[in-house]
Amino acid sequence: MNQYPRCQLANSQNGATLIVVLMFLLLIVVVGAIAVRNSMTSLRLATSDQVDTLLLNTSDTANKNIENIINDPDYSSEKANILGSLGFFGYFLNTGATSNRGDQVLFCYRPRQNYFFKMSEATINTPSGQSKLIGGAGSGGFCRPSEANDFVNARQNVMTQVSVTRPNTQSLPVTPFGNVPLEITINSDDATSSSPSFRIHSTSFLPALSNVSDDKITECLKKPSENAASFVAGVDEDDSTQNIYFGETRNECLAKIGVPAKVLVKEAKLENDVNSENCIDDGYGEGDGKISKACQELLSLTPTGNIA
Repeated sequence: MNQYPRCQLANSQNGATLIVVLMFLLLIVVVGAIAVRNSMTSLRLATSDQVDTLLLNTSDTANKNIENIINDPDYSSEKANILGSLGFFGYFLNTGATSNRGDQVLFCYRPRQNYFFKMSEATINTPSGQSKLIGGAGSGGFCRPSEANDFVNARQNVMTQVSVTRPNTQSLPVTPFGNVPLEITINSDDATSSSPSFRIHSTSFLPALSNVSDDKITECLKKPSENAASFVAGVDEDDSTQNIYFGETRNECLAKIGVPAKVLVKEAKLENDVNSENCIDDGYGEGDGKISKACQELLSLTPTGNIA
Protein backbone atom coordinates (compact mmCIF):
# COMPACT_ATOMS: atom_id res chain seq x y z
CA MET A 1 0.00 0.00 0.00
CA ASN A 2 2.95 2.29 0.47
CA GLN A 3 4.37 1.65 -3.04
CA TYR A 4 1.50 3.16 -5.09
CA PRO A 5 1.89 6.71 -3.77
CA ARG A 6 5.61 6.46 -4.41
CA CYS A 7 4.98 5.56 -8.09
CA GLN A 8 2.46 8.39 -8.44
CA LEU A 9 4.91 10.86 -6.90
CA ALA A 10 7.65 9.73 -9.29
CA ASN A 11 5.42 10.28 -12.32
CA SER A 12 4.61 13.80 -11.10
CA GLN A 13 8.29 14.60 -10.70
CA ASN A 14 9.09 13.39 -14.24
CA GLY A 15 6.36 15.63 -15.68
CA ALA A 16 7.65 18.68 -13.80
CA THR A 17 11.18 17.99 -15.03
CA LEU A 18 9.97 17.86 -18.64
CA ILE A 19 8.20 21.21 -18.30
CA VAL A 20 11.32 22.82 -16.83
CA VAL A 21 13.48 21.44 -19.65
CA LEU A 22 11.04 22.73 -22.26
CA MET A 23 11.05 26.16 -20.62
CA PHE A 24 14.85 26.21 -20.70
CA LEU A 25 14.84 25.20 -24.35
CA LEU A 26 12.32 27.94 -25.15
CA LEU A 27 14.45 30.44 -23.27
CA ILE A 28 17.56 29.36 -25.18
CA VAL A 29 15.69 29.70 -28.49
CA VAL A 30 14.48 33.21 -27.57
CA VAL A 31 17.96 34.31 -26.45
CA GLY A 32 19.46 32.89 -29.64
CA ALA A 33 16.90 34.66 -31.81
CA ILE A 34 17.61 37.95 -30.04
CA ALA A 35 21.34 37.45 -30.44
CA VAL A 36 20.94 36.70 -34.16
CA ARG A 37 18.68 39.71 -34.62
CA ASN A 38 21.14 41.99 -32.84
CA SER A 39 24.03 40.65 -34.92
CA MET A 40 22.05 41.22 -38.14
CA THR A 41 21.28 44.79 -37.02
CA SER A 42 24.95 45.38 -36.29
CA LEU A 43 25.88 43.96 -39.69
CA ARG A 44 23.39 46.25 -41.44
CA LEU A 45 24.73 49.25 -39.53
CA ALA A 46 28.29 48.31 -40.43
CA THR A 47 27.36 47.82 -44.09
CA SER A 48 25.52 51.15 -44.18
CA ASP A 49 28.55 52.91 -42.72
CA GLN A 50 30.87 51.23 -45.23
CA VAL A 51 28.61 52.21 -48.14
CA ASP A 52 28.41 55.80 -46.94
CA THR A 53 32.20 56.01 -46.60
CA LEU A 54 32.75 54.46 -50.03
CA LEU A 55 30.34 56.87 -51.73
CA LEU A 56 31.77 59.87 -49.90
CA ASN A 57 35.35 59.03 -50.86
CA THR A 58 34.41 58.39 -54.49
CA SER A 59 32.57 61.71 -54.85
CA ASP A 60 35.43 63.53 -53.18
CA THR A 61 37.93 61.90 -55.54
CA ALA A 62 36.09 63.27 -58.58
CA ASN A 63 36.13 66.79 -57.12
CA LYS A 64 39.79 66.48 -56.16
CA ASN A 65 40.75 65.47 -59.68
CA ILE A 66 39.18 68.63 -61.08
CA GLU A 67 41.12 70.71 -58.57
CA ASN A 68 44.38 68.93 -59.43
CA ILE A 69 43.87 69.44 -63.16
CA ILE A 70 43.51 73.19 -62.66
CA ASN A 71 46.36 73.66 -60.16
CA ASP A 72 48.94 71.00 -61.09
CA PRO A 73 51.22 71.82 -64.08
CA ASP A 74 51.51 68.11 -64.84
CA TYR A 75 47.93 68.18 -66.15
CA SER A 76 48.43 71.06 -68.58
CA SER A 77 46.82 69.23 -71.51
CA GLU A 78 43.74 68.27 -69.47
CA LYS A 79 43.57 71.82 -68.14
CA ALA A 80 43.57 73.24 -71.65
CA ASN A 81 40.82 70.78 -72.52
CA ILE A 82 38.37 71.70 -69.76
CA LEU A 83 39.08 75.45 -70.11
CA GLY A 84 38.72 75.39 -73.89
CA SER A 85 35.55 75.94 -75.87
CA LEU A 86 34.74 72.21 -75.61
CA GLY A 87 35.40 71.98 -71.87
CA PHE A 88 32.93 72.14 -69.00
CA PHE A 89 34.52 75.37 -67.70
CA GLY A 90 35.21 76.85 -71.13
CA TYR A 91 31.58 76.32 -72.10
CA PHE A 92 30.68 79.09 -69.63
CA LEU A 93 33.71 81.32 -70.31
CA ASN A 94 34.18 81.83 -74.04
CA THR A 95 32.91 84.84 -75.94
CA GLY A 96 29.14 84.72 -76.26
CA ALA A 97 28.76 82.15 -73.50
CA THR A 98 26.80 84.49 -71.23
CA SER A 99 23.59 82.82 -72.40
CA ASN A 100 24.90 79.48 -71.11
CA ARG A 101 24.63 80.58 -67.48
CA GLY A 102 22.38 78.20 -65.58
CA ASP A 103 22.98 75.27 -67.93
CA GLN A 104 24.36 72.03 -66.51
CA VAL A 105 27.16 70.09 -68.20
CA LEU A 106 26.78 66.41 -67.27
CA PHE A 107 29.33 63.66 -67.68
CA CYS A 108 30.15 60.28 -66.17
CA TYR A 109 33.39 60.18 -64.17
CA ARG A 110 35.51 57.42 -65.72
CA PRO A 111 38.92 57.48 -63.97
CA ARG A 112 40.09 54.26 -65.64
CA GLN A 113 40.19 56.02 -69.02
CA ASN A 114 43.29 57.89 -70.20
CA TYR A 115 41.41 61.21 -70.19
CA PHE A 116 39.24 63.06 -67.71
CA PHE A 117 36.65 64.78 -69.87
CA LYS A 118 35.40 64.82 -73.45
CA MET A 119 32.52 66.98 -74.59
CA SER A 120 31.67 64.21 -77.05
CA GLU A 121 30.82 62.09 -73.99
CA ALA A 122 28.86 64.76 -72.16
CA THR A 123 25.31 66.06 -72.14
CA ILE A 124 24.09 69.61 -71.52
CA ASN A 125 20.83 70.26 -69.69
CA THR A 126 19.22 73.66 -70.13
CA PRO A 127 16.43 75.16 -67.98
CA SER A 128 14.34 75.67 -71.12
CA GLY A 129 14.49 71.96 -71.94
CA GLN A 130 16.35 72.51 -75.19
CA SER A 131 19.11 70.12 -76.17
CA LYS A 132 22.52 71.66 -76.77
CA LEU A 133 24.79 69.30 -78.63
CA ILE A 134 28.40 70.44 -78.77
CA GLY A 135 31.13 68.32 -80.32
CA GLY A 136 28.75 65.42 -80.77
CA ALA A 137 27.47 65.43 -77.18
CA GLY A 138 24.66 62.97 -76.59
CA SER A 139 23.44 60.33 -74.17
CA GLY A 140 27.03 59.44 -73.23
CA GLY A 141 26.83 62.03 -70.49
CA PHE A 142 25.03 59.61 -68.20
CA CYS A 143 26.57 56.69 -66.34
CA ARG A 144 25.20 53.38 -67.63
CA PRO A 145 25.04 50.45 -65.18
CA SER A 146 25.20 48.05 -68.12
CA GLU A 147 28.61 49.41 -69.22
CA ALA A 148 31.61 48.12 -67.27
CA ASN A 149 33.78 51.09 -68.27
CA ASP A 150 31.34 53.52 -66.64
CA PHE A 151 32.20 52.25 -63.15
CA VAL A 152 34.96 54.05 -61.29
CA ASN A 153 36.70 50.81 -60.28
CA ALA A 154 37.38 47.33 -61.57
CA ARG A 155 35.01 45.82 -58.99
CA GLN A 156 32.17 47.53 -60.87
CA ASN A 157 30.21 48.66 -57.83
CA VAL A 158 30.35 52.48 -57.78
CA MET A 159 29.46 55.07 -60.41
CA THR A 160 29.82 58.86 -60.26
CA GLN A 161 27.72 61.35 -62.21
CA VAL A 162 29.24 64.86 -62.35
CA SER A 163 27.33 68.06 -63.06
CA VAL A 164 29.02 71.44 -63.59
CA THR A 165 27.08 74.69 -63.73
CA ARG A 166 27.71 78.42 -63.53
CA PRO A 167 24.81 79.82 -61.51
CA ASN A 168 22.82 82.78 -62.76
CA THR A 169 22.72 84.40 -59.34
CA GLN A 170 26.12 86.02 -59.12
CA SER A 171 27.15 89.48 -57.94
CA LEU A 172 28.75 91.74 -60.51
CA PRO A 173 31.64 94.08 -59.73
CA VAL A 174 30.94 97.74 -59.13
CA THR A 175 32.76 98.76 -62.31
CA PRO A 176 32.96 96.79 -65.58
CA PHE A 177 35.94 94.43 -65.50
CA GLY A 178 36.83 95.84 -62.10
CA ASN A 179 38.07 92.48 -60.88
CA VAL A 180 40.29 91.79 -63.90
CA PRO A 181 44.00 92.15 -63.06
CA LEU A 182 45.79 94.69 -65.24
CA GLU A 183 47.65 93.47 -68.33
CA ILE A 184 45.71 90.22 -68.38
CA THR A 185 43.89 89.33 -71.58
CA ILE A 186 40.50 87.66 -71.27
CA ASN A 187 38.39 86.21 -74.03
CA SER A 188 34.89 86.79 -72.71
CA ASP A 189 32.32 89.53 -72.86
CA ASP A 190 31.11 88.65 -69.37
CA ALA A 191 32.23 91.08 -66.69
CA THR A 192 32.83 88.34 -64.15
CA SER A 193 34.77 86.02 -66.41
CA SER A 194 38.14 86.76 -64.84
CA SER A 195 37.05 85.26 -61.53
CA PRO A 196 34.03 83.09 -62.30
CA SER A 197 32.36 80.84 -59.75
CA PHE A 198 31.09 77.36 -60.56
CA ARG A 199 29.07 74.76 -58.72
CA ILE A 200 30.09 71.12 -59.08
CA HIS A 201 27.80 68.27 -58.03
CA SER A 202 29.42 64.83 -57.83
CA THR A 203 26.83 62.10 -57.21
CA SER A 204 28.18 58.62 -56.46
CA PHE A 205 25.78 55.69 -56.28
CA LEU A 206 25.67 51.89 -56.00
CA PRO A 207 23.29 50.45 -58.60
CA ALA A 208 23.87 46.85 -57.45
CA LEU A 209 22.33 47.54 -54.02
CA SER A 210 18.90 48.20 -55.50
CA ASN A 211 16.24 46.18 -57.28
CA VAL A 212 15.29 48.81 -59.86
CA SER A 213 16.04 48.58 -63.56
CA ASP A 214 18.81 50.45 -65.35
CA ASP A 215 16.19 52.54 -67.16
CA LYS A 216 14.84 53.82 -63.84
CA ILE A 217 18.34 54.83 -62.75
CA THR A 218 18.95 56.60 -66.07
CA GLU A 219 15.69 58.53 -65.65
CA CYS A 220 17.01 59.84 -62.33
CA LEU A 221 20.42 60.73 -63.78
CA LYS A 222 18.77 62.86 -66.46
CA LYS A 223 17.22 65.11 -63.83
CA PRO A 224 18.99 68.37 -62.86
CA SER A 225 21.34 68.46 -59.90
CA GLU A 226 19.64 71.58 -58.48
CA ASN A 227 16.71 73.93 -59.15
CA ALA A 228 14.62 71.02 -60.43
CA ALA A 229 11.46 73.13 -60.49
CA SER A 230 13.10 75.52 -62.99
CA PHE A 231 14.02 72.89 -65.60
CA VAL A 232 11.53 71.94 -68.27
CA ALA A 233 10.83 68.20 -68.34
CA GLY A 234 8.39 68.17 -71.24
CA VAL A 235 5.07 69.43 -72.53
CA ASP A 236 1.70 68.91 -70.88
CA GLU A 237 -0.25 66.19 -72.72
CA ASP A 238 -3.55 68.04 -72.27
CA ASP A 239 -2.21 71.48 -73.18
CA SER A 240 0.72 71.62 -75.59
CA THR A 241 1.30 75.30 -74.75
CA GLN A 242 2.13 74.48 -71.13
CA ASN A 243 5.46 73.07 -69.98
CA ILE A 244 5.91 70.61 -67.15
CA TYR A 245 8.91 70.83 -64.85
CA PHE A 246 10.98 68.36 -62.88
CA GLY A 247 9.65 67.92 -59.38
CA GLU A 248 12.81 66.49 -57.89
CA THR A 249 16.57 66.57 -58.26
CA ARG A 250 18.80 63.71 -59.30
CA ASN A 251 19.71 62.78 -55.75
CA GLU A 252 16.10 62.93 -54.54
CA CYS A 253 15.06 60.64 -57.37
CA LEU A 254 17.77 58.08 -56.57
CA ALA A 255 16.75 58.11 -52.91
CA LYS A 256 13.09 57.56 -53.82
CA ILE A 257 13.80 54.45 -55.90
CA GLY A 258 16.12 53.03 -53.24
CA VAL A 259 19.53 53.49 -54.86
CA PRO A 260 22.22 54.32 -52.25
CA ALA A 261 23.77 57.65 -53.31
CA LYS A 262 25.91 60.45 -51.93
CA VAL A 263 26.24 63.89 -53.51
CA LEU A 264 29.02 66.36 -52.77
CA VAL A 265 28.54 69.98 -53.78
CA LYS A 266 31.66 72.05 -54.38
CA GLU A 267 31.87 75.77 -54.99
CA ALA A 268 34.85 76.46 -57.25
CA LYS A 269 36.28 79.82 -58.31
CA LEU A 270 38.76 80.27 -61.13
CA GLU A 271 41.18 83.14 -60.67
CA ASN A 272 43.99 84.51 -62.80
CA ASP A 273 47.31 83.74 -61.15
CA VAL A 274 49.63 86.58 -62.09
CA ASN A 275 53.32 85.63 -61.92
CA SER A 276 56.11 88.02 -62.84
CA GLU A 277 59.40 86.97 -64.36
CA ASN A 278 62.57 89.05 -64.11
CA CYS A 279 64.05 88.71 -67.58
CA ILE A 280 67.33 90.47 -66.69
CA ASP A 281 68.59 89.43 -63.29
CA ASP A 282 70.80 92.46 -62.62
CA GLY A 283 69.78 96.11 -62.69
CA TYR A 284 70.31 98.55 -65.50
CA GLY A 285 73.97 98.96 -66.42
CA GLU A 286 74.90 95.77 -64.63
CA GLY A 287 75.23 92.14 -65.61
CA ASP A 288 75.81 90.65 -69.05
CA GLY A 289 72.65 92.11 -70.60
CA LYS A 290 71.32 88.69 -71.64
CA ILE A 291 67.71 87.50 -71.32
CA SER A 292 67.12 84.85 -68.68
CA LYS A 293 66.40 81.30 -69.83
CA ALA A 294 62.84 81.42 -68.45
CA CYS A 295 62.03 84.51 -70.50
CA GLN A 296 63.69 83.05 -73.57
CA GLU A 297 61.28 80.12 -73.45
CA LEU A 298 58.29 82.26 -72.50
CA LEU A 299 58.78 84.91 -75.19
CA SER A 300 60.63 82.83 -77.82
CA LEU A 301 63.66 85.12 -77.70
CA THR A 302 67.38 84.60 -78.08
CA PRO A 303 69.71 85.39 -75.14
CA THR A 304 70.34 88.83 -76.68
CA GLY A 305 66.64 89.65 -77.00
CA ASN A 306 66.06 88.86 -80.66
CA ILE A 307 63.11 86.83 -81.87
CA ALA A 308 64.11 83.19 -81.97
